[in-house]
Amino acid sequence: MLEQHTIANLLDWMDGKTLVVNREFQRSSKVWPQPARAYLIDTILRGYPIPKIYLRTKINSQTRRAYREVVDGQQRLMAIRSFAVDEFALGSNRQLYGDFAGLRFSDLDEESKQAFLEYYIPVEQLMNVPDAVVFEIFQRLNTYNYNLTRQELRHGKFHGALRNAVVETTHHWNSLWSNYPVLPTRARIRMADDELMAQMFGVILEGVTDGGQPKIDRLYERYDGDLPQQTLKSVNRTVECIVDNISPILETGLASSPHFLMMFAAVAHALIGIPEGDMENDVPQRDPRALQDISSAIYNLSILAEVLEMDRDDVPERMVAFKEAASSSTQRIRSRRVRFPVFYRALLPDPL
Repeated sequence: MLEQHTIANLLDWMDGKTLVVNREFQRSSKVWPQPARAYLIDTILRGYPIPKIYLRTKINSQTRRAYREVVDGQQRLMAIRSFAVDEFALGSNRQLYGDFAGLRFSDLDEESKQAFLEYYIPVEQLMNVPDAVVFEIFQRLNTYNYNLTRQELRHGKFHGALRNAVVETTHHWNSLWSNYPVLPTRARIRMADDELMAQMFGVILEGVTDGGQPKIDRLYERYDGDLPQQTLKSVNRTVECIVDNISPILETGLASSPHFLMMFAAVAHALIGIPEGDMENDVPQRDPRALQDISSAIYNLSILAEVLEMDRDDVPERMVAFKEAASSSTQRIRSRRVRFPVFYRALLPDPL
């Protein structure tokens, strides 16, 4: 039975010991790290929805009192209670937490305190259900739940410099994802936009490298503590150049994420220069003429878009290698070593 209960109700139950944790159903007794707890509280303070929790309610016929056990949602309730008693403050990053940055519950204004306590949490009540049935319910839930994507796992694991910069920049460039077919909406729901943005940061930081999920994991690990100065500015400058100058190309097949990433790398190399990465001797020498003639760049890039749509037998000989590389595993460096230099040449005034 699905119900809605305010945080004030839940806190009252916890204080009165009529809401307790059933350790048999909890997968872990570890307390969430502070950034994860702060993110949950910020979500509540902004009035955004959070996942429902599961309680089993037992009614004692002798005392006529209800006792509730938390069978799923322990960490969320612990974080909410800890914040309510001033055990931690939200993070100091104003870009993430806005006006709530650095505040404890007691620091909130009265309106925000009231909104927090009146926030409704969806609660699935399991009335007098025996243990065996509870275990069966959760086995079925876990069977049909989505597995977290690698990016969703990174978002929960890392709370440092790269993660915060990726979140901020992805949000800042919402118009890119909304107006152009870089990523399907369904993929964005599962944080594919954050994942692509992380790879764009990787291009600025380390150049064009071999791709794949383990590479992105290591990028988050390496830059969790700090980002080199100018990294965020370089990413924004590159995306801004693409959107402001060559946006017609974003209406073509070059907008899809594997090709967009190499186009991003080419534009970044033209604007600021990027590290060698895994390109070895295949990094194009920077040419001051790159992006000086925007109409030529758009024309050259449109030729590449046409090549993507051609049958293999119709592709001009000079474009065969590009076509084959674009048709292979685009995240591998073997493909990127071919495509990246071609994208860079397309930014020059010379015809391809």
